[in-house]
Amino acid sequence: MRIVRAPLRITLGGGGTDLPGYYEKYGGFLISAAINKFIYLTGSSRPFDRKFWLSYSKLEVVEDAKDIHHELFRKSLEKYHFKTGVEIHSISEVPGNSGMGSSGTFTVGVLTLLNSLSKIEVSRKEVAETACQIEMVELGRSCGKQDQYVAAMGGIIALDIDTKGHVKVTPLRLEEEGVKRLQNSLLIYHTGVSRDANVILKRQNQALKKGEKKSLANMKRIKEIGYESRQSLESGQFDVLGELMDEHWRLKKEMHPDMSNPAIDKIYAKAKQAGSLGGKVMGAGGGGFFVFYVPLSKQVEFRGQFKKLNLKELDWHFNQSGCEVIFAN
Repeated sequence: MRIVRAPLRITLGGGGTDLPGYYEKYGGFLISAAINKFIYLTGSSRPFDRKFWLSYSKLEVVEDAKDIHHELFRKSLEKYHFKTGVEIHSISEVPGNSGMGSSGTFTVGVLTLLNSLSKIEVSRKEVAETACQIEMVELGRSCGKQDQYVAAMGGIIALDIDTKGHVKVTPLRLEEEGVKRLQNSLLIYHTGVSRDANVILKRQNQALKKGEKKSLANMKRIKEIGYESRQSLESGQFDVLGELMDEHWRLKKEMHPDMSNPAIDKIYAKAKQAGSLGGKVMGAGGGGFFVFYVPLSKQVEFRGQFKKLNLKELDWHFNQSGCEVIFAN
C-alpha cells in the first residue's frame, strides 16, 4: 500500500500567464507557492482480481480503465499496465472548485501514486509535464501549467514559460525569516462559493487567442507584476506585494465579468477598509478562496471585521516538499 500527498497552492503574482493562449505568443512568468493543504491518495494492488476500485466523491468499480467515468483517473491509469487490480481512495482537505489548483494537484498525486505502485522512477518535472499533457491536451481543459508544477515541486517558486511551453522552475531567494513574515502577512478566507474554473478559463483563453486588445494589455501588465512580485519578495519589501496584488485583482476583474460578482466585490471592499493592502480570489475567480495581504499591525482589526462576515479563515503555512509518498509497505 502507498499513501501520497500532493499540496495545493496560492498564486503570488503573474497568475494567468501560464495559459497557452498567452504564453504561446508572449511567454509566461508567475510566482506561486505550495501550501500545507493537501489532496491525499491511498492506493494498493488487488492481487485477487483485475478490477479498478476508485473512491472519490463517488465509487467506481470497473474491469477496464477505459470504462472509468472520472476523466483524470481514466487518463492516468491508461498509461500503466497492472497485472492485478488496483484500489485508490482520494481525500481533499479543501472543497473542490476553490481556486487552489485541485485538479492539477489531484493529477500529480495520482501519477506519483501509480509510479510508486509500479516501482517506476520519474522526475518531478516529468510528473508535472505528464499531468499537463493529460489535462491540457488529452482532455482539452482550459487550464495552465502552474498547478501541476507547484504540486510536484513544492516551495515558493518562479515559473518561466517559453512560447513552446517549456517551463523553467526557480525557487525564490528567501531567508527563513522572510518566509515566516510573508506567511504571517497572508490571510486566506473561503468565500463560501464554488465555481467551475474550466468555464471561466476557457473564455479567458479564447479572448487571448483572438488577440483582444484589452485582455492582452492586462495580461502584459500581469506578467510584469509577476517580475515585480519576485523583486519585492527577494528584496524584503513585502508590503509592495500587497499593493501589486491589489493591481492584479483590478486587472483580472476587467478581463471578464465572471471573475467577480457583487458579493465578492463587497468582501474585497471590506478587506481594504479593514487594513488589507491588496488581495485576490485564487484561480479563475468567481468564488473559492480569497487571499489578502494584511500588515501585522492591522491583523487584529482585520480579523475582527471578518469575523462579522462569517467567513472561515484557513489555518495554513507554506509547504516545501511538494508531492511525495508518505507511506509505503
